[in-house]
Amino acid sequence: MRLIAITLCLALAAVSAARAADAPPAAPDDLDALSIADKAPTTPVKPAQKLRVFVEAAGGRDSLPGRTDTSRAAIDLRYDDTLAPGLRGVVSDRFDWVHPGRLLTGSKVNTLREAYLSWAPSPDQIFDIGRVNIRHGAAVGFNPTDFFKEGALRAIVSPDPAVLRENRQGTVVLQGQKLWSTGSLTATLSPKLGDAPSASSFSLNAGATNPRTRWLLAGSYKLGEKLNPELLLYGGVDTPTQLGVNVSGLIGSSTVAFLEFSAAKHDERRAALGATYTTGFNLSFTAEGEYNSKVPTSLAAAQELQDLPVRRALFFHATWHDALVRRLDLSGFVRRSTHDASRAQWLETRYHWDRADLSLQWQFFSGSPNSVYGSVPQRRAVELALRVYL
Repeated sequence: MRLIAITLCLALAAVSAARAADAPPAAPDDLDALSIADKAPTTPVKPAQKLRVFVEAAGGRDSLPGRTDTSRAAIDLRYDDTLAPGLRGVVSDRFDWVHPGRLLTGSKVNTLREAYLSWAPSPDQIFDIGRVNIRHGAAVGFNPTDFFKEGALRAIVSPDPAVLRENRQGTVVLQGQKLWSTGSLTATLSPKLGDAPSASSFSLNAGATNPRTRWLLAGSYKLGEKLNPELLLYGGVDTPTQLGVNVSGLIGSSTVAFLEFSAAKHDERRAALGATYTTGFNLSFTAEGEYNSKVPTSLAAAQELQDLPVRRALFFHATWHDALVRRLDLSGFVRRSTHDASRAQWLETRYHWDRADLSLQWQFFSGSPNSVYGSVPQRRAVELALRVYL
């Protein structure tokens, strides 16, 4: 109760400050969700930062076991710059410390998300080498064609799907891309570099991201102004060949519909179908149906694989920028298993200053004791976090 009271006081103070100030809205966060492709910006676009660093401290309470106070700290950096004509360097890293230790690999863990060189010998050719966070998928909550997500998480500080995709380890690859005015073709090779994941705090963890040799071919073609499908073919050593499809397109001026699908032999199918509607007052709402024919054996296995833990689910996600007052953002989701009606729910409110964010996030699982989400030991968790950009 003390934490909730402190949080409410801070939230009220933030709202009062926002109403008194006449400052412009903060720049969009790196993790902003799907936006309408043809919506023109109303303010000039700022040049991308070469170096972004922030520190974060948080305190909270969860129900495992009983009522347990928690705390964590993190330092996060990303460097992205042109090193020479046509040559770009990228490094992205995060260190997390959590008490009590409930990270996937202990209480202290460093995640090297990306470290690669990108060479563009011409405007229509790009080659990458190093650790790259390769993300595919048109859906919001579940991405069947995001083939390199397996084993890529070392720390989970938020269940938000966008945050999970951003904070995972990339895969060490050699990748080439060819661009045309109406499409692109990408070839990716990920070699085997290890046999098993490592629990060491500062390990590069190549056994998790590169446990076997794999490859991926991805091609997209623009069919008109509002439709851009993508086809993917994925396989490798001890990896069944899978076909993937991503299709997204505008319906009217404010709705994006999407379909994501993957299939392999032995009737292995995964799919996500839905739409995102964006209002004129910065509220985006997504409704998504999800399907997985090969359900992991447990929630822990689903977390490691970043797979859907149930056969069928409904997923609803909302993001509201400048909600009620400037600089205040609200985000949340509900995922409901259609088999046992159990639910996973998450809500976050975040207030932005020029060089800091204050956030409060709440997570709750509900359902009968023998249901998928109702069996989660940590039924409730609340956390207040302060992020400062350096």
